[in-house]
Order: sequence, then structure tokens, then C-alpha cells
Amino acid sequence: MPMLESTKEIQKDNYTNLRFIRQRRIDTVNSLKKDMNQYKKYEHNPPHLFKSETTYFITASTLDKYSYLKTEDAKWTAFDYLKKSLNHFDWELEDWVILDNHIHLMVNSPENAETLSDVMTNFHRFTANWLSRKQIKKVGEKYFHNYWDTCITYEKSYFCRLNYIWYNPVKHGYVDSPEKWKFGSYYFRFKDDNDEMIKIFEKYPFDKLEIKDDF
Repeated sequence: MPMLESTKEIQKDNYTNLRFIRQRRIDTVNSLKKDMNQYKKYEHNPPHLFKSETTYFITASTLDKYSYLKTEDAKWTAFDYLKKSLNHFDWELEDWVILDNHIHLMVNSPENAETLSDVMTNFHRFTANWLSRKQIKKVGEKYFHNYWDTCITYEKSYFCRLNYIWYNPVKHGYVDSPEKWKFGSYYFRFKDDNDEMIKIFEKYPFDKLEIKDDF
């Protein structure tokens, strides 16, 4: 599978304008609220809500928080497989960040939202195969753990989580400013949408969010 040769390739087709995103949040929120009881529950796994044409906030992690994605090569490989898996099942990636042992995503579902489990299974499997080929030894029985998803129900929830994605490398001590972390969408948005991003940061603080992120 061909790898991304430079970060410039990502910037060309990944990002929807932030002003358009803001309006889309307002337009879709009411339809989602009507279906919040349509959860599917699985034994030994977190419950998942599948809703078509809806924005999801997703967190995925390695097993036991081990830093399998510590190298730059591993992070870009994971991103490449993530993009291919999302595209294959018609999911749209809006924003993302990849750290040493977990990722956060903001994505839009297609008509068949139940393919989310297939998206994450493919991402985990192909990334795990690459790690194995690179002789990155598993500490436990597998490389990746589960994933957690949240359907965004209102505009404030969306933008608070968007800030959370952008500032996650700062939260975990990787960098002191988010534009210094090139393994995430903030790095690429910063050049074109900086003024809008500052407004979002000031208006939608994320310090009150309850997100599984003890990595």
C-alpha cells in the first residue's frame, strides 16, 4: 500500500471549510435528537449508536496504552490506513489527531452508519499487520483495544470536541502549542483558518468535557 510521501498531500483534499461546518452542525442537530435511543449493545464492548449522515467523535487506543505508534513512520502509516478504511465505507474525515497510543477523530457517517465497526476493524487490522511486519513486538495479545464513539447532538458539543482534538497533543505534553504537532488536522488548518480557529477556541472551551482519555 503506497504511503503518504509528505504532509502536503494531506492538505489538498482533507478539510471542509470551518464556516461551512458550523452551519452544517445547526442544520442536522434536530434530526439526531429524535434517534438517540437507537443504540446497539455488545457483550464486553461499549454500546454504539448508528445514525446515518451524522457527525461522530471517535476515540481509539492501543491495548494497555502501549506506544505502538511512537515513531513518525507508524503515525503516518496509521493515518494512511485510517483514510483508506474511511473512504472504502464512504465515511468523511473532518478532523483528527494521532498520538503514540491513541487517536481522536471527527467523522461524518454515510447512509449505512453500521459500517463504523467495519471501518475501525479494518483500520486496526491493517495497521496491526504493518506493525507486525516491522517487527514491533506486541506486549499483550493484540496491538489495539476498542473504540468509543459519540454522536454529536448540538453545536456546542461539536466545537468543544473539535477543540479537544486540536489541543490533545498539548494536553498530553507532546508539544506546548498545537500547530507544532504535525500528526493532526490542526497543523494543516492553522495556515488557512487560524482566525476562525481562535474564535472557536475562545467560545467553546473543552475543560468540562468527560472523555475517555487517560492515555
